[in-house]
Amino acid sequence: MSRRLVRIYADVENARGMPPEKLIEHVSASIGNPSDCLAFLAQRNRQALEGEWRDSGFQVCIASDGPDGADRRLIARIVHDIQLDSENGRPPGTIILVATGDGVYKDVLKVAERLGWRTVVIGWGSISKALKTAAHESLDLAEVAADV
Repeated sequence: MSRRLVRIYADVENARGMPPEKLIEHVSASIGNPSDCLAFLAQRNRQALEGEWRDSGFQVCIASDGPDGADRRLIARIVHDIQLDSENGRPPGTIILVATGDGVYKDVLKVAERLGWRTVVIGWGSISKALKTAAHESLDLAEVAADV
């Protein structure tokens, strides 16, 4: 039996202030070692945000500067990965979405859940009610980091 995947999909622009190292530490300690760490951001924010996430071990995915470009690219990647895993006979694992307020992710979280994936939303600060409701669980990493 193959190991269940743990994938992190980070909407970098929606998680400003979150130290990527703290995110990986928390996920590794509480959920499992991530199989993939993907950070999504728009071209216009590349220079300001890319280095920190890349230096922390994330694969940075650059999207267009159009409306919700990074959001759409992140959603498309989740759908692609789930489909590829199914075709290759890999069992559903855990999807970790790093975001705080984009309700646009709720539908992809619900689809992933119906296909057997565990879904976790991790934010840095308050997380929207829509995301909390769509995921199996949610966590404000800023609160956890403050307690340590």
